Amino acid sequence: MEYIQRWILRDDTFAEKVYVKYNFDNLRTIGIYRDASKACLARRAVFFAQEIFFLLQICTVVWDLAAVLNDIGLFGDDLCILAGLLLTLTKKWHCVVNIDELDECVGQFQLYHEHYLQQGDWFVRCMRRQDMQERMLQDASKLLAIMLASCLMVNALFSNGETLILRATYPFSTSTTLGYGCVFLCQAFLIIYVLYSMVLIDCIGAQILSQMSLLFSMQRKQFEMIGTDLHLPPDGPLHGEHSIRAQVHRAIVSHQQLLAFCNRLKRLYEPNIMAQFVCSMLIICLTAFELMFAKGDPMQMIRFGAYMLTGFYQIFVWSFFGNRSTGISDATINCNWMVLVDGLKKDLRFATMRSQKPFIIDVYWLFPLTYETFIAILSRSYSIFTLLRTMTE
Repeated sequence: MEYIQRWILRDDTFAEKVYVKYNFDNLRTIGIYRDASKACLARRAVFFAQEIFFLLQICTVVWDLAAVLNDIGLFGDDLCILAGLLLTLTKKWHCVVNIDELDECVGQFQLYHEHYLQQGDWFVRCMRRQDMQERMLQDASKLLAIMLASCLMVNALFSNGETLILRATYPFSTSTTLGYGCVFLCQAFLIIYVLYSMVLIDCIGAQILSQMSLLFSMQRKQFEMIGTDLHLPPDGPLHGEHSIRAQVHRAIVSHQQLLAFCNRLKRLYEPNIMAQFVCSMLIICLTAFELMFAKGDPMQMIRFGAYMLTGFYQIFVWSFFGNRSTGISDATINCNWMVLVDGLKKDLRFATMRSQKPFIIDVYWLFPLTYETFIAILSRSYSIFTLLRTMTE
């Protein structure tokens, strides 16, 4: 792959466009882009046709769910699928509603990208490493989506027309060749559409978190560079020239602007992350419950195992990129502050005091995106699974 070749050859050149912008532009393929309401009638018709098709497929799952209320195993199967479909619908319409603000934020990332490209080799190497991580995330997500789609479809293909890809009830018979074929094609299209949308939207969110941590990392470096080329005068006045004052004030103002920008992104993505964590917790405990019923049926075990792995992966990615360090207090202390005049030392002291509390991505002040939250969600999922198992026994 291209990024592996660059890593092996230590080539620091990469695209002038930040990687999250490439994915954001690809939202057009699912009908999400700025000024979509002003698009031609044909494009809007295709978008709403896809949404109607999606809603109709959800209705068939809900219909089947209502018919199997007395069978906890089949009920759990339907609920797993329904949670995934509703999560995709929620995330997609979150993007549709907030597309203008998302477009502005991605544009701001592009401006930061272009600015730091001009700041020196250290910044370019740091951006290159982050770019490689984001591309690896994209490839891993695609691979997992292909694996999940294969597990779902293979199970139906080897059932000799007895099992659908997804449990659902239709107003016509699916036991005939024509009926089963139509339903199979519709559900196959639904699976591909859902997984493609989920990979695209989730990767954009994770890459936004990745870029936030990258910006804080480069912000720390800017503070560490303050006064690096200055020496402590043995008996003369300390340094307070216009250039060094401008460097300190630029770093402080840049830090304040970055905090405001990241707070904006946090508020924007809170509904998305909350929906993800709630649905993932539900999916993990339900798939574990279904695996208990699927003993002796390897195809069902593979199917639910892949679905559980997807739930694990989604919350791990958010926790992984949200767990990055965002504090700069060490950088303000490690810079060459001793050579500066008292006024600049006071400015840096205030910046240090402000940065004692690092920026944390917390969801509605309930839980931060950390590894501890990831473990806590797994623990809650296991508790719900244990409760369900006790109720059935």
